[in-house]
Parts: sequence; C-alpha cells; structure tokens
Amino acid sequence: MTVECPRCGTLYRQPPHTQRGADATYRCARCRHVFEAGASEPAMLSGDDQEHEFAFDDEPEDGDAAPGPLAVAYDAPEEEGRPMKSPARFAVRTMLVVTLGFGVLSVYLYTNPEGVRTLFGGVPLIGARLTEARLHPTAVQLNDVKGGYERVQGDRLVFVISGTAVNNSAVPARSIQIEGRIAGAQEQRQVVFCGAAPRDVKELSLREIALLQTLEPPKDWSLAPGEQAAFLVVFASPPTDLREFGAEVVAVQAPSRRG
Repeated sequence: MTVECPRCGTLYRQPPHTQRGADATYRCARCRHVFEAGASEPAMLSGDDQEHEFAFDDEPEDGDAAPGPLAVAYDAPEEEGRPMKSPARFAVRTMLVVTLGFGVLSVYLYTNPEGVRTLFGGVPLIGARLTEARLHPTAVQLNDVKGGYERVQGDRLVFVISGTAVNNSAVPARSIQIEGRIAGAQEQRQVVFCGAAPRDVKELSLREIALLQTLEPPKDWSLAPGEQAAFLVVFASPPTDLREFGAEVVAVQAPSRRG
C-alpha cells in the first residue's frame, strides 16, 4: 500500500508496522510536509512525471531488474515540534544562577559577621585564623621609638629600631605586626611581631637575628587594653648614608570569638 504527499505528490510505501488506519501521520522526506494517510490537500506542484522520480527509479531497459524500492514515509514523532535545548542557553542560565547565588551569599556574609565566624570557626586547622577579627592598626600606639647602630657577633654592624607598643583598644590584641623602615641610598623595610623580639642582640649572630625576626608570639599571648610590650627591628645591612628611620603598626588581630 502506498501513500501520496498531498503537497508535492511524492509517493511512499506505507510501513508494514503501521496499524493506525486512516489517522496515521506522516512527514514527507522531500518537502517536510506533515499529512495524514487520507489527506486530500491539493498538490502544490504540477503533475509532471519527473516529480515522481524522487521516489522511484527509472525502469531499466532490459526489463529484468525490479524497479527501485519506494521510499518509506515514517510516522512523524509527536515531540518533533519542541525546540531543542541550546548549550549557549544552558550556559547563560547557569551563569545567572551562580551570579545570583554569589550575590545572596555576599549580602549574608556582610550582614551576619558573627554567624560567619561561628560557621567557619569549626573548620579544622584553619578555623581559628578564619575567625580572627582584625583591629585597625591605629588601635596600637608606638612609643619611645629609637634607632641606632649596634655591634653583634662577628663584629658586624647592624641598625636597630626599638620601642614599645601600647594597646589603646577596648579588647585584647594579639599578633601585632610592626614594620620598621630605614632610608638612605636605598630604602629597606622589615616586619616583625610584637612580643617575640629579643631584649638584646649584641650576643646574637646575624643568622640568629634573622630567625628570631620571623617568629610569632605564643598562641596564648595577647596584649590587654592599656598594656604595653617591647619590639625590636634589626637591619643586618644598613646603608652607610642612612638619613632617616621609622616604625609603624601594619596589622593587629583580636582573639578569635568562639560561639
């Protein structure tokens, strides 16, 4: 049994598995027209014999070979009309969702700092550092800042900046970092932790001094409000034309808050 496309007139052989009767739906492989088996739409092309050559092969001259097989018209899938999902559309939607989520998270972190500290405080190893609240450097004042040359082991000449740090804040301060600066032909800077400096460097070697200046104070060390602690910044190779020196607090942390 054959069916004919009512639009272009192409003939097809009806699939043997089709058992839907006259209500079966087909799509023309030539003009993409969807039609039913009993459709009576007029063909849009003239009834030229050449139009049917699309589905049938010419009869061979010797007449022995069978004519070519008819094209099969398959049932049109019902969901063919649904638009396919585009990868670009999926990427845009994903980006919008991520951006929205990041914005909501940023607002929450900004408006709930205590909740964030409690949440991140339970992270192993790094939780304590994540929950440390930073104080403004001006909360710690430096007094009696002095500078001068000193001799250390090996008869090496170094430049030492010393003084005291006073906690003017209303909460204890820990991990106070102080930066010393000397200026000559070149400028040099050195950062040390308050509370970990040696009292004297005359009996120390340059290697020992460099090691001590990288040490942090003990974990339980803190500077209570109104208290003071000494600091010492050593420059192992000061310029010969040193013109000025100075020191300032660059970072202060308050003890971590545990909920």
